[in-house]
Amino acid sequence: MVVLGILAAIAVPKMGNTISSSEEAAENTILASLRSAVEVYAMDQVVQNSNKSYPYNPFDELDKLPDGYTGIGTPNQDGEWVFTGDNYVAHQRNDNSRHKWYYDSSNGEFGDRIAY
Repeated sequence: MVVLGILAAIAVPKMGNTISSSEEAAENTILASLRSAVEVYAMDQVVQNSNKSYPYNPFDELDKLPDGYTGIGTPNQDGEWVFTGDNYVAHQRNDNSRHKWYYDSSNGEFGDRIAY
């Protein structure tokens, strides 16, 4: 019994870290897709009107929206992605923690992850 208790005390935190790491990896994948999509949009703008510009909402340029994308607002459900309307891409993880990234529509750049 004691051995099982010790194993459980070690395994449970490691499992939690693994889940958190996998959610972070999934977030990084979606952000990479957003970065790529806004750059494609900007290049299309250069071709069409000789003026490089970026979309207001980066999700609008994705061919396939991520699971959990609900539009503009505040994430309040597990797995939900939103564009906040005040220039942040936000995600609520399955552990109810929320993370956001600043999106600058003047240059298409995304800021670092912020937990909030």
